[in-house]
Amino acid sequence: MKMKLKNIKKKAWPAIPAAAILLLLLPKMCGDRRLAVKAAHPERMDLVETIPASGIVRPVTEVRITPEVSGEIVEIFVKEGDNVEEGDLLMKIRQDLYLSQVEQATASLGSLRAQYARQRAEEKQARLNHERSLRLLGMDAISKAEYQHDRTAMEIARSSLKAAEFAIRSGEAQLNEAMENLARTTVYAPMGGTVSRVDVERGERVVGTSQMSGTELCRIADFSRMEVAVEVGESDIVRIVPGDTATVEIDAYPRRRFRGFVSQTANSAKNMDLRFEQVTNFAVRIELLPDTVKFLPGMSAAVSIMTRRRNECLTVPVEAVFTRNREEFIWTVDQRGNARAQRIETGIQQRDRIEILRGISEDDLVVTSPPDAIARQIEEGCRLRTGR
Repeated sequence: MKMKLKNIKKKAWPAIPAAAILLLLLPKMCGDRRLAVKAAHPERMDLVETIPASGIVRPVTEVRITPEVSGEIVEIFVKEGDNVEEGDLLMKIRQDLYLSQVEQATASLGSLRAQYARQRAEEKQARLNHERSLRLLGMDAISKAEYQHDRTAMEIARSSLKAAEFAIRSGEAQLNEAMENLARTTVYAPMGGTVSRVDVERGERVVGTSQMSGTELCRIADFSRMEVAVEVGESDIVRIVPGDTATVEIDAYPRRRFRGFVSQTANSAKNMDLRFEQVTNFAVRIELLPDTVKFLPGMSAAVSIMTRRRNECLTVPVEAVFTRNREEFIWTVDQRGNARAQRIETGIQQRDRIEILRGISEDDLVVTSPPDAIARQIEEGCRLRTGR
């Protein structure tokens, strides 16, 4: 009997710790069914909707100067950085060819005027002959055929005189054009400002605007007014209107923010001729308010355009919102720790926070992260383990 009891104790003894160990390891073997997430209550705060963009600093007004006539640059009177006034002489193009054209047009006009004088004398003589023939015809001193001959001669003389008048007008127009082309060989500043670029050198041949687009000689800019040229997407351009304020960060001036405003928005996309799968962008111009620092063309800038503002609105992190079937939802956690999908309506967005117009209250506990769990892993009714 003692032997049997001893054997039973030997067999039962190792089973007790094994069962205990199994109970302790069961949660780890089966895994914790609750999904670990972070959750928080919605917060009320002021939001300012901003649209980010990047671009290049440039003058609001910059004129590209091209010659109206072709030729060789013989003199350059300005250099980059010079300040000029309207009407200042900038460059000269060789005039030899255009002086020759003026001389030719002048000589041609003189010849046409001489021809006109001869035609006028011939017309006068033909008119006198016609008047004499008319008197003689009334006296039956000449035949009707002779009278008709003198009349025809008078009409021909008058037509020739008219042609000579038109020829003179044409010659005068050619002379005026030649003189204007001669005057165009001197290039003047169309506005006051700073010479921002000089693109030609002395001795270089340039093409006038009468042929193609013309060679760019230089640029004159008004550096007192600068802007940032940016591009925004089609979903953002509808929210931007002229007058919207903006903050500008320029790489050349770190840790500083400058103020500006939207001065102009494009009415059509920049890449309308591209394929439909291409991104459609619209040009927006942000004029910078005057500042003590010097803005130079070509500086890189990051812009935040402020479009709308809301005070004391209910907000949640942007990552908390997900979409299904074109509707917006967030995950809330009920008192039992279960996930509930709540359909919402959102308002403006400011970087990491978004306005909630309806669907939840400040008392709701909202799942805020991780984004992958919000978008894919959480399901209706699943158990959550929340933390902050």
